Amino acid sequence: PMPPLRTTDYLEHMKAAARSLGWKPFHSPAAINSVPRHGRGSCGYHGYCDRGGCHLRAKNSTCFSTIPEALKTKNLTIFDRAQVTRVVSDNHGRVTGVQYIRDDRDYFQPAKAVLLGSYTYENVRLLLLSKSKAFSNGLANNHGQVGRHYFGHWDAQAGVGVNALFPMDLNVWYGAILSQGVVIDEWADDSFDHAGLGFIGGASMTVNTERHPIAAAATETFGHAPMWGSKWKAWIHENAGRTVSAYLQANSFPYENTYLDLDSEVKDPLGDPVIRVTSGPKENERLAAIYAQDKMEEWFKAAGATAVKKANPGGPRLSTHTYGGTRMGDNPETNVADRWGFAHEAPNLGLLGGSVFGTSGARNPTLTIQALAWRAADHLIKSWKSIAG
Repeated sequence: PMPPLRTTDYLEHMKAAARSLGWKPFHSPAAINSVPRHGRGSCGYHGYCDRGGCHLRAKNSTCFSTIPEALKTKNLTIFDRAQVTRVVSDNHGRVTGVQYIRDDRDYFQPAKAVLLGSYTYENVRLLLLSKSKAFSNGLANNHGQVGRHYFGHWDAQAGVGVNALFPMDLNVWYGAILSQGVVIDEWADDSFDHAGLGFIGGASMTVNTERHPIAAAATETFGHAPMWGSKWKAWIHENAGRTVSAYLQANSFPYENTYLDLDSEVKDPLGDPVIRVTSGPKENERLAAIYAQDKMEEWFKAAGATAVKKANPGGPRLSTHTYGGTRMGDNPETNVADRWGFAHEAPNLGLLGGSVFGTSGARNPTLTIQALAWRAADHLIKSWKSIAG
């Protein structure tokens, strides 16, 4: 493994504060090169890592890492501007290929095995849309499990967070966002005593660099100024570089009343039903998030923050961190995929991404999703004859 991304004065300050409380801070793992690797550069800490591309090719996105290597084998063909609309199966429940649209024309791509990696929402929607004689309720859905056990991540998108004001400039304008961060894991998962707390699981806490001017202009004023007008402008001018936020991620769990199905009224431009999300606040995750926010307040104040504002977690709705809907497990009556990520009812259909998760740990899902994808691919190679037939 590579060393962590470089530290900063702010991160070192927060590490010292954590150690003064007896905590064990560590630098977060990152899918960004901290040193040159495989002909690609290391991080330049230019900022805008959360949404932008990387001209140094330091970010390990597939366009820089796996896809170029796969193209070199001559065994990969990419059809851009294409949208899969159905996964096709025969009367015996085996997948035979996919239907897709490209440049307003319909095509069928035959296949001995199909790997579906179209994100949680679209994985579920495609299965529910792909009905056949063998699967009248949707592909791999004869047990009614497709769309069940859905949940979103209890993080900033669920209203979890803490903002702090410091008496000095923190110089966090550039960096590599959460990848260049320091984490506290003492209250994540089951690593602490839950007696009397009223919840299971927990949350990790991360402080990081990279703050953009426009985002900073929307910062919390901690009651020191209104949110508009000349007094607000003066306060932002003085304090934009002195405010920071923390990223908290709670364990997240599925519930009977959180699920995905096809909307009965709303259609996409092709006339197919869109996915419908049924979710809502849950007390367990809310209590875990509030507990973590209190710990984060303690950390900020130990670092010298003069004001701290905690959020009011309400729960995830639509999220970029979504899970479930094609959950993996050994029992085909309660799970869509097996332990390798292949559908119980359609054994040559692999399911990739967060849709196979049963729960979420107190951290981002990307590296786990990548590991499960590698694992599914390895299983497909080793078991090709039995899977592909």
